[in-house]
Amino acid sequence: MGISVLAIAVTGLVYLHPSLGAPHAPTATPVPATYQLTAVDFVSPTTGWFAATFDSGRFAILHTSDAGRSWTRQLTGETNQRGLYMHFFDSAHGVVALLGALPLMLRTTDGGRTWSSHPGSAAGYVVSMSFVDPGHGWLLVRSSTSTRVMTELLRTVDGGTEWTNLGSPVVAADEAYRVQFTDPQVGWLDSVSARPYAYKTVDGGASWRQVPLPAPSGGWPAGGQFFVAAQATQGFGVIASVANFALTSGRSGIGGTVVSYPPLTVRTFDGGVPVFYIYATLVDAIPTADLTAAELQPKNGSSSQVLAPNQVQLGSLDGGSTWSVIAPPNAPGAIGYSDAQNWWWIGSGAWSTSSDGGTTWTPYRNVGVLQPLPGSLQVLDAQHAWFGAMAGTKAVLERTGDGGIRWEMIILPRIAVN
Repeated sequence: MGISVLAIAVTGLVYLHPSLGAPHAPTATPVPATYQLTAVDFVSPTTGWFAATFDSGRFAILHTSDAGRSWTRQLTGETNQRGLYMHFFDSAHGVVALLGALPLMLRTTDGGRTWSSHPGSAAGYVVSMSFVDPGHGWLLVRSSTSTRVMTELLRTVDGGTEWTNLGSPVVAADEAYRVQFTDPQVGWLDSVSARPYAYKTVDGGASWRQVPLPAPSGGWPAGGQFFVAAQATQGFGVIASVANFALTSGRSGIGGTVVSYPPLTVRTFDGGVPVFYIYATLVDAIPTADLTAAELQPKNGSSSQVLAPNQVQLGSLDGGSTWSVIAPPNAPGAIGYSDAQNWWWIGSGAWSTSSDGGTTWTPYRNVGVLQPLPGSLQVLDAQHAWFGAMAGTKAVLERTGDGGIRWEMIILPRIAVN
């Protein structure tokens, strides 16, 4: 059954286009504000976009066509603390969406100069979105009843005008948290289950199969929850990040329970008080992942950000048919891919590469760059790459055009928001 699920109430959005005239003047001069980079997406060495979010709850999309030397603000609006998804397919076509309980999706066919939306009604809480071209896209939508939480997958083939409900992509005991498609047929899920397996589809999400993951030396733990994030790199390349959490034992502090992702957030207890940990995983360096893991502020207890315990990373070069344990650099940074075998890792001032799908890595090389925001490293080809970083309260981009030997820092403009 085809159903429309996105509520596209565009109140509060500003569309910037020379032919439309200037927007209404605000009652007071907007004051440039500091912001956090939320997404970076380049389609060529010179053409790209970045999304910025503000503490005020607003967001802005800016565009460059001259490798970051000048920027044009194309879209602003209210996030209301919702997640933001941005993906451009070429210099003309792109999608920007706000996830959550009141999802909103906008499309452009002219490089962001103008945007269109599709009317509909909200149905559940949108936790994840993935588009592979202007027409084919998927949503993970979560809803709840008095007895259970359900996640359903929806698909569009017409850019979001109509959506088809494909049902739950996982078995009843498992939970799906994020979806990523590489083409109109092949997709992967991030999920929590009772055993270490990944979910893959080869028919556009109509059906999913569990892909067993080989045990590391010492084997897998016998019980608890397994968080498995399996996502494509390039071509037939796939990586999986697996973390195990023992079942909680009352309020003793033993074990933990996954409560959300991304970022991977786990609740445990410390002396009877709930504590929420935000864990870092390898897949946080996947393009389109959240660039930052915002600190939680639970009503009771505290929060901190640490590496996921007992994390195992696996890589596949044949679409998940065979896997091997990989060991990327464990220092904070970001990973990108020029193809399935050739990976880049950028950390604070350091650069390392792999030519065998992440199994072995070159020694660190000093390249004098800032520490990238997780998820922001985008390797366009063997010579060109971009990533985002924060220099104190200032947002910057770093770019290379010679295969990573030299990097240029581009200070992003201050943005005035109403």
